[in-house]
Amino acid sequence: MTGEFDTWEKDGTGHLKVWPLLAFTTALFGEEAVGLRLEIGTTAPKAGEQVPALQLVLRPEQVQQLAEALEEARERLGTLGRLDRQV
Repeated sequence: MTGEFDTWEKDGTGHLKVWPLLAFTTALFGEEAVGLRLEIGTTAPKAGEQVPALQLVLRPEQVQQLAEALEEARERLGTLGRLDRQV
């Protein structure tokens, strides 16, 4: 794996370390910023357990960039699904 993934954290075998997304929430901070909370883990937490999460603040242009990147990923997934069904 080279290029854009060079700086990503990897495991001992060189695979990217990624976590399943359990949930996400957003918060609007006026017209200046958006809060984004990403809850991660391999299983849903038990009652009273703290959820591992990353809380970010995004500027409006970052919100737009993230939306565009997610839309591109969604389109690519749709294309892959169509290709799989054609085989």
